Amino acid sequence: MKTTKNTHPDWVLIHKKPNTEIKKINGRFYLYGVKSVYDKTTKRSKKVSLGILGSITQEKGFVPSEINELKLKGQKSYHNKSILAFEYGLAKWLLETFDNEGITCELKKHFPNHWEFIIIMVYCRIGYQAPLKNVPFILEQSAIGDLLGFEDKISIQKCSDLLFELGSNQKMIHDFMTPKNQDTRTVLIDATDIALQSNNIALAQKGYNQNMDFQRQFVLLYLYDATSFKPLYYRIFPGNLKDVSTLKNTISISGLEQCVYIADKGFFSEANILELERLGMQYIIPLRRVNKQIPYDQIKDIELTDNYFEHAERFIFHAQGIKQENRTIELFLDGKLKEQEKNDYLKRIHTLPEDFSKAKFNEKIKAMGTLSLIHNTQLDSKDAYKEYKSRLQIEQFFDHYKNTIDASCTYMQREESLNGWMFINHLGMQIIYSLFYKLKNTPMTKKLMLNHKYSINDTIEHLKSIKKIQFSKNEFVISEQNKLTKTLLEKLNLSIT
Repeated sequence: MKTTKNTHPDWVLIHKKPNTEIKKINGRFYLYGVKSVYDKTTKRSKKVSLGILGSITQEKGFVPSEINELKLKGQKSYHNKSILAFEYGLAKWLLETFDNEGITCELKKHFPNHWEFIIIMVYCRIGYQAPLKNVPFILEQSAIGDLLGFEDKISIQKCSDLLFELGSNQKMIHDFMTPKNQDTRTVLIDATDIALQSNNIALAQKGYNQNMDFQRQFVLLYLYDATSFKPLYYRIFPGNLKDVSTLKNTISISGLEQCVYIADKGFFSEANILELERLGMQYIIPLRRVNKQIPYDQIKDIELTDNYFEHAERFIFHAQGIKQENRTIELFLDGKLKEQEKNDYLKRIHTLPEDFSKAKFNEKIKAMGTLSLIHNTQLDSKDAYKEYKSRLQIEQFFDHYKNTIDASCTYMQREESLNGWMFINHLGMQIIYSLFYKLKNTPMTKKLMLNHKYSINDTIEHLKSIKKIQFSKNEFVISEQNKLTKTLLEKLNLSIT
């Protein structure tokens, strides 16, 4: 290739104009503006850089700098013209995530008349936790309609009508959610009660809940991928139905038969286990520490054995599993947890002597730091422990989701609308999960992941800070990112342009 004295190739030099200079930085070529000024000290002219104008590549030629473009636009006069700012970052990221995960394609296939409305509603839910009445207001301040090419005006009434139409098509919702791979291993955890103050929806029934107020409610049940914990399939049913058969029916309806039910400590009873076994369900159930089936004698010198594994930066010891026909009882010891529980109890002896004593401490010490499980799976001790602990990660993620739907469902008056609303929230949950997964698995430092500093909401707010600045109908720029936002997005490998 023909080159000049300064070694810049011809395809670079053709972009050099008067009052510019070319710089090669880290193997890349950039065009800078320059001017000459007189230096009184040296009594000579010197070259002063005016900043970057853009980059030069062989494929694209001269690519203007976004920062310089913004400066040029800022120098123009927009007297008597409206300059508007629209939320852009979250909208752009959401659409790219939908596309990359194949969700947009599936929505177009199953909901050809509603797919744009669905995406817009998911945007309003994850970005603003917006009730239906606020959707038109949010859309007026967002670029998502332009990015989608969606030009229809959405009023509150139209929103309500489209939601009703969406929820009326339960078969399409079911078909959309049903995974193509029916052999996917899944886990099922306890159902969640959602308040619903409506006399017009059959699902709204008075039932038992953790607040003991027997209010009108419906029940939400979720299936999660056993490996990634991604939410896959949900089902809602009346608030007064809490029997084990609802679990089995949900598994059957979803088609995901490779499912393990992971219960909480309040579920265990012989009657419940017999019912699970009668229905042919796999389960992992924790036992209360006072359960007489737990073989505490087996962990007396457990730390002298080789029966241990690492989990969440802790070493967990385990006894030999005890087989009872098709059931297995596992016993685990977390040494760090045991020390914490011992210290906590001993402190309480001094602060609450009426409830805590050294005699009681001596009775309880054998069980401190332990976890006991009963299950009927083929999992070994280590995998049974990790599968049970996955429940905690799912609950941590689900807390964010539940906080957004409790208030939003309370006053729904039509079952079809509720069905549509829950499907919108389901898609929102999947998108939020994608973000949660990235934060949990992207390093911030050598020892910590991003989720130690940034929550899901933090990240969404950073995305929302990126605006589309509209100068006229066809003239706009994307706002610059502050240092904190830029750093976060770079770590997440996200580019919002």
